[in-house]
Amino acid sequence: MPDLPRWILEVAFLLYATIVSGFVLLERRRPTATLALLLALIFVPVVGLGVYWLFSRSRVQRRRKQRRRRRIDPLEGTSAMAKIEALPGDLPPAQQGLVRLALASSAAPLRRADAAVLLPNARLAFDALEAAILQAEHRIHLEFYIWRDDRAGRSLTALLTERARQGLKVRVLLDHFGTLQLSNEHFAELVAAGGQVAVFGRLRLPIARSRLNFRNHRKLMVVDGRIGFTGGLNVGDEYLSADASHHGWRDLFVRIEGDAAVGLEATFIDDWLSATGEVLNLEGSRPREAEGIDGRKPPRRHAWQRKRPMAHQLHEANPFEPRPRRPPISQGPLIQIIPSGPDLPVGSALSAQFTAALALAQCRAYITTPYLVPDDPLMLVLRTAAMRGVDVRILVPDPRHNDSRLVAIAARSYYDELLEAGCRIYEYIPGMLHAKYLVADDIAAIGSANMDIRSFHINYEITAMFYDAAFTADLVTVFMADLEQASEVRPEHRLRLSLGQRLLEGSARLLSPLL
Repeated sequence: MPDLPRWILEVAFLLYATIVSGFVLLERRRPTATLALLLALIFVPVVGLGVYWLFSRSRVQRRRKQRRRRRIDPLEGTSAMAKIEALPGDLPPAQQGLVRLALASSAAPLRRADAAVLLPNARLAFDALEAAILQAEHRIHLEFYIWRDDRAGRSLTALLTERARQGLKVRVLLDHFGTLQLSNEHFAELVAAGGQVAVFGRLRLPIARSRLNFRNHRKLMVVDGRIGFTGGLNVGDEYLSADASHHGWRDLFVRIEGDAAVGLEATFIDDWLSATGEVLNLEGSRPREAEGIDGRKPPRRHAWQRKRPMAHQLHEANPFEPRPRRPPISQGPLIQIIPSGPDLPVGSALSAQFTAALALAQCRAYITTPYLVPDDPLMLVLRTAAMRGVDVRILVPDPRHNDSRLVAIAARSYYDELLEAGCRIYEYIPGMLHAKYLVADDIAAIGSANMDIRSFHINYEITAMFYDAAFTADLVTVFMADLEQASEVRPEHRLRLSLGQRLLEGSARLLSPLL
């Protein structure tokens, strides 16, 4: 290092601080995240710059612009399919408000299902997935964050391969970061049989070119556009320990049959378009090349994927406009499929939906989540709901079994404020609790989203919101059964914490805006 005068170093540092502060402020993050990033950039510049490049929003902002330039938008193009035009008169005003909120924030149409069946454990969920795959007649679409090369993963892949050999369209979409450990050979037979496998959010070198921070955390499967599944499960053996004992993972799924499954498949098609550049017609026609729809070439294919079909320009009408437009058919439970993600017009749509549902609750508000890192609106609404007399209960994993020790410690830093307001908190003892759902009076929400900042503002998530008292009652039964295997956290327990434990929780909480 040259021996520079002190004033030159001070001026250089001032210029650096001013420039990086300007970039961060122009990105208009949440205030807490902005402050945390600015402190890191200024006081630990080397580490701060690394964090900034990894967690920068610039790439997702570019994707927002690309989405706006698309000639084809699967979510918008399918929004009229089987849509209920007028809100049912017997829907309570509070629920009508939530429906309108989801329509305004994420363009999530209200549809009915023929049936909505809760699958309260992983064994039932995997059995239902396999049964639906065997019943498929035309196409099978799967989207998961994690897919392991273990007994569960190989079994499901073998079944999909068999159906692909029988002529069905089988497509699997995986998040690249979540499946880094998965080799190309895992899907080789499926691809050879005619199936397609794609990855979302490919990681590239240098790492700054990747969207490392913006992961596709969705979990769903749709068969023939009529049977859909979603929830918290990934594909792996860790979920299949008997009765979730011996540190097994506790999770659940939901099976949706009928019109409401359209929302799940539209989300898959939109993600497939983003990952591969191919447009898939919801009616099952041959996929078409989407090169040029947003002014850029589609991303390079993964080794799993087959060669791209010949490209041509998309100048015809939106392929997602059914001809004639499909009217509603199903007559069962009312459901909204709510996609959320940082590239959608309202990136915090899920936070708004959950916060509003909890704010409207009059009797009960039950939450199950593996990772509790609430943003400020969620924290406020939970505390005020409890103070209003609502029965607020939160179920999280025992930190000893949580797969993310840092998040578990950060979550505990919020306990005191919640307990002081009257919330009740339980820690699930038998193993890792991975289920993700919410109950607010007679409304239920099940999906891939955790009750944390990452799911609300950073990840791509999918949530099914149920406006059905019978379905919600079934979910409450599951919740109460899990509470029997949990230990309640009481205020007096928190008073016995050592100074070191409190400092550790406080330190983990500082990272909450980035967790």
